[in-house]
Amino acid sequence: MDEEKHFDFALGGERKLPPRVDILNFCTSRLDEIKSMRQALKTTTAAKLVFQQLPKHMRRRVMAHNTKRLPRRLRQRHLSQLQKAGMPVRQKRPSRKYRRRPHNLLAEYANRQRRIRWLETHIWHAKRFHMVERWGCKLAYRPCDKAFRACYRATAKHCLVQDISYFTCIEVKGPSAVLIAKLKDISLLSNGLSVGAKAYLNGNREGSVVLCDQGTLLGTVYFHWKPLENDEQVERTIWIWVHAAYYPDTLCLLTKCFDLKETGKDTLVYTNSNSQIQLSELKNSLNRFKLTGPLSCAVLTRCLRPVKEFGPKWMQKSGNSEETLLQYEFWEKLQSSVTAAELPSRHILCLTVVDPRYNIPKTRLKAVLQTNRISLPLSVPPKLACGPIWDDQVRSYVKENKVSNAKLDELRSELLVPGTELRNGEAVPVMLVQNPGNKTDNLGYGSGWDLIVPSGWGNSFWQALIMWGARAGGLRDFDSLRFESGDLPFLAPDTEAGQLEEKRRCDLSRQRYFSLPPNKRANYTKLNVAEPFCFNWRTLLQEWDPNRAECGKLTVLRDNKSLTQLRDALRKTGRVAYDIASNYLIPVRLKIEKKGTVRQFAQICLPLPQDLLKCGLPCEPLKEDLNQALRKDKRDAHRRLLKKLRRERIKARKDGKGVQSVNLDAIKEYREQMKALWLPVASRGLRRSCSREVMGYVTFGDFSFTQARHCGVGYVTSGALRTLLDQRVKDKVLVRNISCRKFRLANIDIVV
Repeated sequence: MDEEKHFDFALGGERKLPPRVDILNFCTSRLDEIKSMRQALKTTTAAKLVFQQLPKHMRRRVMAHNTKRLPRRLRQRHLSQLQKAGMPVRQKRPSRKYRRRPHNLLAEYANRQRRIRWLETHIWHAKRFHMVERWGCKLAYRPCDKAFRACYRATAKHCLVQDISYFTCIEVKGPSAVLIAKLKDISLLSNGLSVGAKAYLNGNREGSVVLCDQGTLLGTVYFHWKPLENDEQVERTIWIWVHAAYYPDTLCLLTKCFDLKETGKDTLVYTNSNSQIQLSELKNSLNRFKLTGPLSCAVLTRCLRPVKEFGPKWMQKSGNSEETLLQYEFWEKLQSSVTAAELPSRHILCLTVVDPRYNIPKTRLKAVLQTNRISLPLSVPPKLACGPIWDDQVRSYVKENKVSNAKLDELRSELLVPGTELRNGEAVPVMLVQNPGNKTDNLGYGSGWDLIVPSGWGNSFWQALIMWGARAGGLRDFDSLRFESGDLPFLAPDTEAGQLEEKRRCDLSRQRYFSLPPNKRANYTKLNVAEPFCFNWRTLLQEWDPNRAECGKLTVLRDNKSLTQLRDALRKTGRVAYDIASNYLIPVRLKIEKKGTVRQFAQICLPLPQDLLKCGLPCEPLKEDLNQALRKDKRDAHRRLLKKLRRERIKARKDGKGVQSVNLDAIKEYREQMKALWLPVASRGLRRSCSREVMGYVTFGDFSFTQARHCGVGYVTSGALRTLLDQRVKDKVLVRNISCRKFRLANIDIVV
């Protein structure tokens, strides 16, 4: 057999290949070749201008005289070429945005937050959302794009994320017996389980109660206990999440209930040495994000990666514990869950995860379900709520030792292969709270998770959630989500915060009404609508219960047992026993049967027997407007006054005299009189202000995507509901918008 020929045999060479290659020398030679090749690519031999070297799709005619149209790496060379050519370098003066420096921006932002509080994600939202001032905070109201249906689709099919950090946390420590006894004294016990219920004491679930101060309701708060470290532990810790609308009142109530005193002016800690109770305001220590939708689990499992290397000291204490391993194992099982609705209701899970910026995708992705996995029933370990996020020192440590975004960008630029993942980042403790969603109609709608992260990490987790497929929402979507779930607005009318919110909405509607010209305004006197922009609950309760005191206390019925009895009485045909007083507001939900709309301030009316026949729905007869001529006379007199004042001003200018000051009180009085003449007053009372007796009002109404019809939520008086239950058809009422004479037939149901 002939000897195998070498590679240069055809050229007549006799060189033989070595049996092995020295890797170091080989790589060094290739590296030199790569450097020379890159240098040759950068150096051009043709006489071209800088902008002529760009691809054709990137060239612009304006590049010849506007340097900013070129990529930043080529601008300096382009300027030098212009100077050599003798052309004047006409550059636009630096803009205000260019002149602002980061330290000036930070000082300006800090100065702006003295009057009103900003959330950590404020800058992100301010660029993309319409911002409003509510409850002492600057909050995102709605996206700048027309995304109302998109936000609903996110809650129904994808994932919607909302920053609800205006819910502020209060931490209370002390003996468990004292905490439970004192908190029960200020809680409304008829609204379900109390603070000391066994379902909540082990710390695995989050509960909710309504706080009251000597009979005056404040609002709903959420709470969860810190799990016990051992069975002999006496001192407990509880976190109470309070809405910003009644946070000052709640803080005052807690300090008064536990007889606490502030330790210092600059500290947010209150103590009582006798009872060993300590209260801490965690106002600037925690952020809370609400994720809603069937893909909330998919977004979270991609964003939150549990830590595998326990580097810091605080991680070494609990990293190898049995509870931590069970938490990680349970989190791995969650990846096979289709929706959060399949998980235990209001369950809590603590995790220690990697910095989400280390695995954030370059482009925004769409979360998808893993259809190849089989969803199996999950066995929930007992101590999932144990975690380092409870420790104040750990939260401070992770905030102070956070790597800046600039440092992360520098690390990414030093990667040998661009696009590869960085090493594992810092460990961050987080807490997850499950939301069960709707439990009656449209089962599971509104389910998801609440993500609680330490302060300083809000922006990092928020941007990671957005990039992994979640859609951002605002306050409008928060109210819309409650409406689609069949719930009423969060702030009830029997609380001070709810009454202030109703007053704000009424004033806003009144302002919009009077901003219209007179020929575009609805004439509520002719439509026979008394007090169109007002929820006068006390007057309505008084008229349906004559024995009630005129200025009695306003109360919404929250007893689940009584509400369930009323709901059964509405749904069943026979007589059902129920016990209800006459001085309550009953929360109801309305569904329009056929065509028609339901809007805010709509009247819920009691139907007559003939209204339920198929001959047609009633229509409110037109009423004569006695103030129309009076308004015209006042308007003409006011115009004559304005013309007279104008003539006097012109004459004073011609004569060289000073213009006399005009009495503005007369003009203000004219405006108030005209407003009073436009809006009718209930002369016969609210109950009989129209042809059908008024039972209550709609507080929120719109088209419901889940029900595919117009729906509304509101309140009716208990006396009116008792009258409705005595009729033959119990679950039918009439609804009339304030801008319409037509009554619409609607189904009524009790909100439990």
